[in-house]
Amino acid sequence: MATLQKIRNQGGILVSVIIGLALLAFIVGDALSSSSQILNRSRNKVGVIAGETLDIQEYQAFVSNNENVFKVIQRVSSLDEIQRQKVQENTWQMEVFRIVLGQEFEKIGLGVSDEEVYSRLVGEQLDPGIAQFISSLGVDPTDKTQLNTVIQEILQTPRDNPYKITWQFLERQAISSYQVAKYQSLLSKALYIPTAQVNELMAHATSTVDVSYLVKSYNTISDSVVTVTPSEIKEYYNTHQHLFKQQESRQITYVSFDVSASAKDIQETREALEELIPEFKAAGNVIEFATSTTEKKIEPHFYKKGEMNEELDAFLFDGTNNPGVYGPYEENNAYNLIRVADRKMIPDSVRLRQIFLTIDQTNVESRTKLADSLMQEIRGGASFDLLARSFSADPNSAVNGGDIGWFTQDMLPSPLRDTLFFARKNDVKLLPTQGGLVILQVSGRSKPLEKVIVGIVTKEIGPSEQTINKVYNEARVFVDNMNTIAEFEKAVADKGQTKRYATLDKNDNTIAGIENARDIVREAYMSSSTGKVLVNNRKSPIFECSNKYIVAVLTDIKEEGISPLQEVTPVIQREVIRKKKGEIIAKELQAAATGSESLLSIAQKTNTEVIDATDVSFASFQLPGAGIEPKVIAEVVRLNMNQISAPIIGNQGVFMAVVTNKTEDAGAISPEEVAQRKLLLKQMRDEQIQYQAIPSVIQAAKVEDFRYKFY
Repeated sequence: MATLQKIRNQGGILVSVIIGLALLAFIVGDALSSSSQILNRSRNKVGVIAGETLDIQEYQAFVSNNENVFKVIQRVSSLDEIQRQKVQENTWQMEVFRIVLGQEFEKIGLGVSDEEVYSRLVGEQLDPGIAQFISSLGVDPTDKTQLNTVIQEILQTPRDNPYKITWQFLERQAISSYQVAKYQSLLSKALYIPTAQVNELMAHATSTVDVSYLVKSYNTISDSVVTVTPSEIKEYYNTHQHLFKQQESRQITYVSFDVSASAKDIQETREALEELIPEFKAAGNVIEFATSTTEKKIEPHFYKKGEMNEELDAFLFDGTNNPGVYGPYEENNAYNLIRVADRKMIPDSVRLRQIFLTIDQTNVESRTKLADSLMQEIRGGASFDLLARSFSADPNSAVNGGDIGWFTQDMLPSPLRDTLFFARKNDVKLLPTQGGLVILQVSGRSKPLEKVIVGIVTKEIGPSEQTINKVYNEARVFVDNMNTIAEFEKAVADKGQTKRYATLDKNDNTIAGIENARDIVREAYMSSSTGKVLVNNRKSPIFECSNKYIVAVLTDIKEEGISPLQEVTPVIQREVIRKKKGEIIAKELQAAATGSESLLSIAQKTNTEVIDATDVSFASFQLPGAGIEPKVIAEVVRLNMNQISAPIIGNQGVFMAVVTNKTEDAGAISPEEVAQRKLLLKQMRDEQIQYQAIPSVIQAAKVEDFRYKFY
């Protein structure tokens, strides 16, 4: 178990797990939409994914397991709220991915053989995530003997061993990612780009036209001229329902009672620090006193003149070695006291060179002896340059004689910074790291400057308990005996409150400007009717969200699907009016064209002007002088020379056009050009498959998400 002991001693490993989680979330992307109806009748049902029910106990077990993996990755004993939310969301995405794609792969008979599994886990096609994990343990993943040994050691550990859990996670991920790759490869090979299509696209790309056109705007006709009947609106709605898809959402109106420090709270914070000044001034160890007293930990740092504000600079660098205390002064929503702990002449930056020696469990002793020997040789006058080129395992610096450039204090960790910035030129230091031993030499020092290290005592400015209670009472008085939206509106008017609005997604954790708003979102989705004041799980209408108290009313419920006719009637009415105006204008232009021999003549009859546009092609994004008009562009590029078009109903109005010049590439398109363009199109299609295929499969599956009832 020597390898596992080494694992326990290492920190900051398992980056591959993070990459795996991020990759999985990226593949799934925004495809995880909620279902259109909330049909859950079982208290334990957290979701229905492609027909498979996921209950809360099962889902929470998955979440707990992934939280344990995350703790191993981060080397922490517990997770904060944001981390828990991320793990919970990742777990949901992973389950959707597993179930939906599992069904898809089974339907088409796409599997992974035992030989392929072996190859990805320990064989020639070793999964990149596993390879990185094995490397982080100090084992060469290309050495099959070492690879098999460390895997066997991991597998022999107890079931709840964090490294065994991690290995099992990576194993599942490796198999899943390989199956996805096979699926994408299958889709890629199923796509074919005909040569005729490529030739047509290239011909369009090399052909341009110059046109003259006129446009009569829809605004030239008053809306009152056009009549739209209810039957026309309903017919348009029935034939264009794809335009009226809506996502599930809830809308609220709310009032916020913000909790912030009062003038009295601010004064009391300042006075509390003022009381510390005599004790701080008398302290024998400035840094120790500051560290044990401050509310905000600030790592000791040597400051040069100009790094702080002008007033602090004047105090710290007044030339008198001032032992006093400056403050309290306000900065970053806190009051602070500052005192000089020490004053030194040190460089602003140092230049370093290194010799990096890799170590593993088999060579620790020999490499340590080698490091000692090399340091003795350097101190005895041997060339660091030659030794770095001969022994350093870092090729990027070895080729430069070990030089790794200039470093400021902020670029180095605290212990190393303190050592190197007080070292003399050519001093040699040994730095043990996770992956090896680093011999460092200070090869250059910038001109020494006067710098000070200071102790800072900070007390954050925040509301007192009295202030918090006062704001809560304001919210309580506002919401007293309030149940309906009418009562809410009356209280807003009577008490001069500001009303705000928000649209909520079922899995939102925040509302714009409001943190920790999950309780509001959950209750909005748990409510089945609008127009009532929301209450939390304690039956109180006052929601506590970080530094705010919120009173909210649910004003609208939208289910995923097609928007109701009454909601989209104004949109449909505008579109039908535009269509009818187009028909009226088209008849006017057609009548004006009768007997006219030029576009100018038609323009004069219709009170419009002729506009010229050059180099218009099928690939043009917009028509010069008119804007985005794809239908007009598609029509004009197909016109014959000097042929006046029929009226074309566009986005801004109705157009008529004539082609005044055509330019076509006289040279024939070579087979090589066709092949190159076909390859480019194939690459574009493959990229679409990579980023769109799996999200499309997931979107097509019926996914009902009821997590909002539990989280």
